[in-house]
Amino acid sequence: MEEKKIDTKNISEELKEVQSELIQRNPEKYVKHKKGDRVYKMKLTPAMCVSLLWIYKFYRHNADTDKYYTKEDFFPDLIGDKEFNHLIKDYTKLKHWDLITPMPTHPDKVIYKKGYWGITDNGIKFCQREVAMPKYALVSNGFAHSHITTPPQMIEDILTEAGADYNELIKP
Repeated sequence: MEEKKIDTKNISEELKEVQSELIQRNPEKYVKHKKGDRVYKMKLTPAMCVSLLWIYKFYRHNADTDKYYTKEDFFPDLIGDKEFNHLIKDYTKLKHWDLITPMPTHPDKVIYKKGYWGITDNGIKFCQREVAMPKYALVSNGFAHSHITTPPQMIEDILTEAGADYNELIKP
């Protein structure tokens, strides 16, 4: 019985060519990883938008926009209710779109106080339907290093896509 030898070098080169071609055709669907760093393609989800609206309403009715608060402050009615865990779970990922920001604790170094967050001007404008946001953030080592900007999404579009009504959610 003769053993058949497979030319793995040619297969590998062919796969790399096909991958490059796919990336060039649809750059918004494929992410080319940098060596050593793992890059994640993160989507701005309807649940994250609902969380942002809760934070926005908290600031609008109760808080000073120059101060930072915890999730217990933002979501007092939702914490402990398993039905709403998905809304609270990913709210910190809003930082990748500069919609919320962690509380800084040092003037010269990048050090944040764990668990304390504040809404940004972009977060307020996004909630007020003044600006659109990229649908995807490319995140590496906990920081967004770029965004896939086409097509930009308004908060109302993201919520409507999931069957939610912006006007109902924004009510006090």
